[in-house]
Amino acid sequence: MKLKSIISCILILSVMLTYSSCAEAKPNVRLSAKKLAITVGKSKTLKLFGTNKKIGFKISSGKKYIKIKRISKTSVKITALKKGNAKVKATLGKKSYTCAVTVKAKANTKTIKIKVNGKSFSVKLNSSKAAAELYNKLPLTLKMTELNGNEKYHLFESSFSGNGKTYPTIKAGDLMIYDKNYLVLFYDDIINSSYEYIKIGRITDTSGLKNAVGRGNVTINFTR
Repeated sequence: MKLKSIISCILILSVMLTYSSCAEAKPNVRLSAKKLAITVGKSKTLKLFGTNKKIGFKISSGKKYIKIKRISKTSVKITALKKGNAKVKATLGKKSYTCAVTVKAKANTKTIKIKVNGKSFSVKLNSSKAAAELYNKLPLTLKMTELNGNEKYHLFESSFSGNGKTYPTIKAGDLMIYDKNYLVLFYDDIINSSYEYIKIGRITDTSGLKNAVGRGNVTINFTR
């Protein structure tokens, strides 16, 4: 009786170990991403993990927004063509896996030049409406007023578009709009600022900026 009990326990344990091994060996098949955001002209890789078999990939919707190119048995490169939404389906046997792709438009950024006291700086504008509005006004020669030992500002008669927000840290070289009408160029850092601004760009290299603008009011040329 005791021998039978031992044999039964061994058989049960053997079955449990076999089941456990099978469960652990079962591959975790999954896509590298269920959602992807890609800018027009850029590419990202989509891969199906957990298998070495050749996977069938296809664009299930939004073919005019993306294209795909196989780069291995289990992965493809997705290239964004135009703004919109698409889906890529990966098929393994009877199972399929889908990745939703959002194609974003290229940021409409421009670079302008500012010149002050004989020294020139490049300003990279962002894609905001306010930045575009400033760009469309150029060229400009502005008399800018000193304020607080860290900024110069100019008051425009017309307002810029957009809503301001608080930037706890403002860096030297930031170009912003305050209260819809004030163009502000910061030439020194500010920490714990409580004012709201619309950020429109920043100087790419601020070396010599503080010395160039000086301590008082100054005239600055803005050109494309």
